[in-house]
Amino acid sequence: MASAQDVFTLKNGMRVVVDEDNRFPLVSMRLYVRAGSSMENPGQEGMSHFLEHMAFKGSAGRLPGQAAREIESAGGSINAGTSFDYTVYTLDLPAQKLQLGLDILQDMVFGATLDQKEFDLEKQVVLAEIQRSMDNPSSRVFQSVQSRLWADTPYSHPILGSTESVKAMSPEDMRQYMHRHYQPGQTVLSVSGDVQSGKVLEAVRAMFEDVKNRGYHRSLPVLATFSPADNPVHIMHGPWQKAYLAVALPAGTLNSPRNAALDLLAQLLGGDSTSLFYRQFKYETGLVDDISARNLSLDRAGMLYFHVRMDPDKVKPFWEKFVPTLAGLDVSAFTREDLNRARISLEENVYRSRETLGGKASWMGFDLLLKKDVRSRDRYLEELQRVTLEDLESALEDFIHMHQAVAAILLPEEVPAAGDMFRIEREVSEDTAEPGKPGEDKSAKPLVRDLGHGRTLAVLPDDSLPYTALRIAWPGGDALISPQQQGLAELSASALTRETTERSYTRIQEFLKNRGASLGASAGRESLSLSARFPVRYSRDMFDLIQEVITRPAFSPQELQRAVDNQVASIREQEDRPLGYAFRHLFPFLFESGTNGYLHLGKEDYLLAVQPEEVREFWNRQRQKPFVMALSGQVDTFELEEFVSRMQELETVRPTPAPESIWAREKHKQSRLKDRTQAHLLKVYPVAGKTHEDTAGLKVLNKILAGQGGMLFRELRDRQGLAYSVTSMLWQTPETGFLALYIGTFADKTGEALEGFQEIVQDIRTNPPDPGEVERGANLLFGEYHRGRQTLSSRAGEASSLLVQGLDLDFRKEQINRSRKLTPEDILELARKYLVPENSYLFEILPE
Repeated sequence: MASAQDVFTLKNGMRVVVDEDNRFPLVSMRLYVRAGSSMENPGQEGMSHFLEHMAFKGSAGRLPGQAAREIESAGGSINAGTSFDYTVYTLDLPAQKLQLGLDILQDMVFGATLDQKEFDLEKQVVLAEIQRSMDNPSSRVFQSVQSRLWADTPYSHPILGSTESVKAMSPEDMRQYMHRHYQPGQTVLSVSGDVQSGKVLEAVRAMFEDVKNRGYHRSLPVLATFSPADNPVHIMHGPWQKAYLAVALPAGTLNSPRNAALDLLAQLLGGDSTSLFYRQFKYETGLVDDISARNLSLDRAGMLYFHVRMDPDKVKPFWEKFVPTLAGLDVSAFTREDLNRARISLEENVYRSRETLGGKASWMGFDLLLKKDVRSRDRYLEELQRVTLEDLESALEDFIHMHQAVAAILLPEEVPAAGDMFRIEREVSEDTAEPGKPGEDKSAKPLVRDLGHGRTLAVLPDDSLPYTALRIAWPGGDALISPQQQGLAELSASALTRETTERSYTRIQEFLKNRGASLGASAGRESLSLSARFPVRYSRDMFDLIQEVITRPAFSPQELQRAVDNQVASIREQEDRPLGYAFRHLFPFLFESGTNGYLHLGKEDYLLAVQPEEVREFWNRQRQKPFVMALSGQVDTFELEEFVSRMQELETVRPTPAPESIWAREKHKQSRLKDRTQAHLLKVYPVAGKTHEDTAGLKVLNKILAGQGGMLFRELRDRQGLAYSVTSMLWQTPETGFLALYIGTFADKTGEALEGFQEIVQDIRTNPPDPGEVERGANLLFGEYHRGRQTLSSRAGEASSLLVQGLDLDFRKEQINRSRKLTPEDILELARKYLVPENSYLFEILPE
């Protein structure tokens, strides 16, 4: 893999960075524009985000939605995002389509037309997105602390803006904003992939160098010194089952020399399950479901941010312990081993950002735009190594001042909370390689070996990083439990890696963090898997731990209770989110029997009554099924062979077929959620399982409907402005499946949305699609296949998932090849076969 990173500056000031990486036949592009919500003046709140939307709604060279359709037709994906300090446009494409990607970026970013009709339609979409954010409790508490910690600064308002500010915007307002900020001298183009640097520069110059700056960009002013908020604790109520809490303190900016120390401090306090607050408030006292900390550093502002989710009756006791704990923090709370473990975790995050082409393009563009240096992450790694406990002590003294803290607490409506229940004391302390042929997959060929007794080993070599990703999968999961045991498979998987007969939960977590490794397990409807990722130099240590977890899990009452608490908390968190509620209850609505109809996480009453013996009995049956073991990355073959030999000593029992899933007779379900603002509709059509010959066509049919260039988006979002989010999705097991149309829309627009679904289905059942739409679908399958396989863990997961289902490793490639042979008439035939109105199901989630 080549690692050259070349930086160029065009005559108009646009900066370009190119990274040559020929591991995949892909190219990732990121165009960063120095236009974020912190550049907005009063009355412009949300302008940057709205403008990002409008870049897709017509340009000098393309009609609304055409850019997305062209990219998807080439097998790529296109998106954009707005932050406080920038807007970024993202493109991922087959490498030979580089020129197309550059043309579209130049056209949509610098040539947006801002047509009045499209502007009015998209405004409704943005307003729906604002409503959607207010249905998310975590967004609410962040916006509350954001508005008060950064009061009277450009960072105080949400990136999306407000309903009032967006409603008042006009195309002329946006045009002036775009002319001021969308200038080549304020942009960075980052390119990573199977390309040659010189040829990229030549193409970029031809495409972008004639774009003129419209004026001079003024330096952004330094923000005023922080002043304490008048209302440090904001208490809110809503229709939630859980309580959500956020606490924020002012911290350093993006280019602060203290950032490495602050990142380490946040990691030590709430970065993962070994952190101080997680151990104290989650593991030891059980006061919270989850607690996290992060150092959020922006260009001209920063905060130390703590986020907590818990049961409502635990908010007050948690608060009474948390505030004095935070205020009284001392460096003696951390050991040098803790510091080293946190350092390894942060280093791992940096290395992970370099694992994919998109990840590399993103960090190179971000660093060049805001840090003026694409090698800043290497310097950051060096800074991490230099941070000492003394530096952490200095950070605690300089940044943990409770008189500067703000907090937000979101409670269920029935929970009373007087203003004096939660206080923050205000005493002030004294200190304030060469590219190959286009389309060629250069990854090493997998090695697959039959281990006997139905067991399989697959190794997918990749020397790009000194890491190994492993996934062991067993057939089973929900298929091994009775209807009365719903949730047991996932609970067992969750408890599996928490504790062994030799090691406690804390010891396991410290063991993993000391090695920059991860280990976890999860269950599905027809399988259960254990996953690990670790530096190859720790292979022996990790294989020993994995064998110990599989053969000697403890399932102690204490750790099982913590796993139960986590799963119950996840159920309630799902129920708090309309989409989470929808997908939790969709499968029991669709299937009246069989494991597909289970509530995968189960019900609270059953989980709270589960005993260790029941979990132990399930696991003993599960681990006796014939496993599939897949590894990706650098692999220590000696240690692997030793591990395989030990694993083959486990007893194996032939897997039993999963109970047949029977589709429900009742085809309409309506649920109402209190005090929500949006409606969520799912129109579901049963289809064949993935081993059926129709699968390739069903995948293309789904792509014709889905995506920014798909029929649903074009008609219901772009033309009618009915929703922020509308798409289709294809779900399949080997035996059965469904294609679902989804829309999140305004509560008073559900009738129009359902009519829109009906009209689109009627159209696709009546008229064969344009050949270009079929080609777009096949190309999207190709692009998504390669993009989704860039990480080591994704490749190990894909291999184990396919093999445990009895499918070949090339199954997805074969589907792509078949999709390229499909005709419009084939898709029409499939639409008539499966999109049958009388066979469909309708699930509505409506505001009460």
